[in-house]
Amino acid sequence: MSQHLLDPSWLAKLERMQMATRRLVSGSHAGGRRARQLGSSMEFADYRAYVPGDDLRQLDWNAYARSGKLFLKKYLDETELHVTLYIDCSRSMGYGQPGKMERAIQIAAALGYLSLCNLDHVSVFAFDSQITAALQGLQGKKQAHRLLSFLSSLKEGGTGDLNTAMRLPGAVHGKPGISIVLSDFLFESGYSPGIAYLQASRQEVVLVQVLSQEELQPAYQGELRLIDSETRQAKEVSVTGLIMEEYRKSLAEYQQELTTFAYGRGITCVAVEAEQTLESIVFQVFRQAGMIR
Repeated sequence: MSQHLLDPSWLAKLERMQMATRRLVSGSHAGGRRARQLGSSMEFADYRAYVPGDDLRQLDWNAYARSGKLFLKKYLDETELHVTLYIDCSRSMGYGQPGKMERAIQIAAALGYLSLCNLDHVSVFAFDSQITAALQGLQGKKQAHRLLSFLSSLKEGGTGDLNTAMRLPGAVHGKPGISIVLSDFLFESGYSPGIAYLQASRQEVVLVQVLSQEELQPAYQGELRLIDSETRQAKEVSVTGLIMEEYRKSLAEYQQELTTFAYGRGITCVAVEAEQTLESIVFQVFRQAGMIR
């Protein structure tokens, strides 16, 4: 299944991207992003493809002579970044075609892959009300198969509780970095304490809300029995046009509430639909939001 998470036809384009960060990152190992201050070591670490705007003095002309392609050398004076991906695997994320969880996993694969190509440290946590699976400390493109294999193995869990999951021992990375939460954020207990705790742990937080088109624009009508996907509680409802209008209004207010909360804390918040193509989400939505460059 892992080979289906990312389209091989645009992996080369993905490899030229990197996570954007407002932090001044630093570290003792090789990283693929340029520091704002010169490091002390000039030991060669790896290559990456040339991107317009790169320092031409870093080009490896011997590699160009062999391959006809432009590559830059990476040295240990380039800094490292810790990227942590949190994937909501609660039952509500299984909703839709494709399911929200399926799209969230693919997004995590793309962001994790481009981070590995930049020699960033990558960790992944799957959660509902607990941390249900974790893979930590990946670095380097050679670790991509481990990342994709892990993501392919994730299963839908139980009731979601972000606030509880974030406070579990080991759930939050000890070092400063970027933490990206992929979820529908439809938690009965809310989300603000968990996100605030994550941010207080020296993390630059990014929220990616994944909803399905059917949730955004449902076409229900008549007498229905609605079942909560997580609690399994059922309710008999007579769905009218007025009720659908109120639902859409409530959902829009909830999304605005999440956006306002994030903006007030200096957090990037992006909303995507599960039906959008992965390529458009990564190369259009995320680039326009300033998440990647």
